[in-house]
Amino acid sequence: MTGAIDLYGVQRARAPPSDEIAYFPGNLGFDPFGLYPLDKGGRDRMQMAEIKHGRVAMLAVVGFAVQEASLKVGVVDETPFFFKPLF
Repeated sequence: MTGAIDLYGVQRARAPPSDEIAYFPGNLGFDPFGLYPLDKGGRDRMQMAEIKHGRVAMLAVVGFAVQEASLKVGVVDETPFFFKPLF
């Protein structure tokens, strides 16, 4: 499935732009809730927010790795309530 999504992205990158929002990496045209802004300033702000959130997530994963290495206890064992079904 991941390979198919990647090939679809490659195909979109090679095709000439058909809509007002040009292709960029990660833009597969999937926005079911219509959250992606249509104005240039809003699109730039949304892309920057996505980059910043990704960086914070990477720092969180590094924090989990440091915590597991120093305490010798897995994050899953420390916080089991995050890893159980809701129902």
